[in-house]
Amino acid sequence: MDIVFKIFLACAAIQLLYYLLVFLRLNFVRPIKGIAEILPPVSVIICAKNEALNLQQFLKIVLIQQYKQFEVIVVNDQSDDNTIDVLVEYYKRNKNLKIIDIPKNATKPYGGKKYALMKGLEAAAFETIVVTDADCRPATTQWLATLAGTYLEETQIVLGHSPYEERPGFLNKLIRYENFMTAVQYFGFAKAGLPYMGVGRNMSYKKSLVKGFTGFDKAKNILTGDDDLFVNAVANGGNTELCIDKAAFMWTEPETTLKGWLNQKKRHLRSGFSYKFIHRLLLFMFALSNFAFYATFIALIAKVILLKPILAVFLSLVLLKLIMTFRLYKKLGMENLRFISPILDVTYSGYLLIIFLLLLLKPKDSWKT
Repeated sequence: MDIVFKIFLACAAIQLLYYLLVFLRLNFVRPIKGIAEILPPVSVIICAKNEALNLQQFLKIVLIQQYKQFEVIVVNDQSDDNTIDVLVEYYKRNKNLKIIDIPKNATKPYGGKKYALMKGLEAAAFETIVVTDADCRPATTQWLATLAGTYLEETQIVLGHSPYEERPGFLNKLIRYENFMTAVQYFGFAKAGLPYMGVGRNMSYKKSLVKGFTGFDKAKNILTGDDDLFVNAVANGGNTELCIDKAAFMWTEPETTLKGWLNQKKRHLRSGFSYKFIHRLLLFMFALSNFAFYATFIALIAKVILLKPILAVFLSLVLLKLIMTFRLYKKLGMENLRFISPILDVTYSGYLLIIFLLLLLKPKDSWKT
């Protein structure tokens, strides 16, 4: 049997196992509804760098959440625009808003927004923390209640979902598909008892978890990873819950250019090199098998050998992927991507290769919330 055909079959089998054992179980996740009267007080933390326009547009939706007791802490991280002026105006009208200002001449021990996040945590009055970004829009005024209502007695971390807004064009579809695949992976592995990351745009955890956490010290110069590295270090199958309720979505604006998106993802994915070995291995095997499946398919078709079994395996896997994720597209707010997902998946596998090559170049990064 041709060695390329063997690799093709092996990759198809690996992909099928990931979808069956990890992703399929997300179809059965049901919302957890807390009792509004007994939900804990919450500290919402937003780190902002040059976010005056976004704060003007979105902060008010966070401040008017229908929740019994909560505070919103915005950390102005050495902004060059009028972020502080916008925050002062909000402060005059909202008693539950706290402003933390990091001076421009301050020396920060951590790269990116990690230091700003730590300053926000220091100022937090409550044990239950919710983190989001300045450029994000809560789907409803029940966002906070739905997210916090997911906590059970043993829960210390709640992973939320942050989809991208829909815009015209293929790039937007690819960005939203990549967001879908990222969500399916971190939700799926968390449901399987192996949580490895969350998105800082929509996540909650207990403040006591931060005490003694030294993970940032190992990645001081990585400009992102404040959410990934924390979850990767402290989350486990017993203390982590998922919140995949549309009322708790945190929508965000996508990048509009390919260069901007690749730079953004390159920064985000760099923190993955600091994940636990088992997480890195599982994610690498998924990405490699996905890319190799399409690469070997093309190679075999070019050889014009074993066409019937090759096409049968290829079409079967594509169909099974669509069937197993069909409900998930709606659950994660991306149902209009369902029927073009095979095309997007091929492009996505190529995108992963490009990102890997870009990471090898290691250019200087900068952060913006």
